[in-house]
Amino acid sequence: MNTRRMGKWLAGLLWVVIISGTAWYYLFETSQVNGFPIPRTGTVEEKPEGLLVKTHLVSEVEGPSVLYEMRIRQAGWKWVDREGLAAWYEKDGRMIELTTFDDELFLEPAERAGIEQ
Repeated sequence: MNTRRMGKWLAGLLWVVIISGTAWYYLFETSQVNGFPIPRTGTVEEKPEGLLVKTHLVSEVEGPSVLYEMRIRQAGWKWVDREGLAAWYEKDGRMIELTTFDDELFLEPAERAGIEQ
């Protein structure tokens, strides 16, 4: 492979990495609910108990998609327990309850009491 061709290939690869990295952080934002990440691609509706987000990144059966689950872990949140549609995550002593429906999620602060480890 000649040097010019190799340089173009590396420049293309670098461009893909930069675009992917930028998109990765652009797709999510930090919510007011204990700083838990939520998708920017969704419609956010504030409720007295928490946030309702309409997004294609969750489902009732599977919960958060692989992409969303990776972003949650990257943000430092640890999965604690799951029961039915609800999953609990913890970070730095803060807990949230993430309830997923088809194309909707509900996010609210939670307490450790009553959650099995």
